[in-house]
Amino acid sequence: MRRSALFMVCTGLSALCGVLGGGLAVVAWQRAGLPYNEEGHYFDGLVNYHQQSVLALAAMAVVACLLALGLAWAGLKTRRSSSVWCLRLH
Repeated sequence: MRRSALFMVCTGLSALCGVLGGGLAVVAWQRAGLPYNEEGHYFDGLVNYHQQSVLALAAMAVVACLLALGLAWAGLKTRRSSSVWCLRLH
């Protein structure tokens, strides 16, 4: 019962982190394509984006995707039967 609950938690968090990482990657990709001036600013009268923020968004996307992969791996590891993972050769 605990393994199943832990699997569900890891799977849910993995999906959430994956969606977050994908969203951050899309935002970083879109902002990287904006026409920045020589000072590294994009201003359209309503918003002011800095070119350096693209690197921070991309780094957060990579971290979120790596966290999603780690949680997926942990979820799969808890889902497996303990007898399969604990086989030992003497």
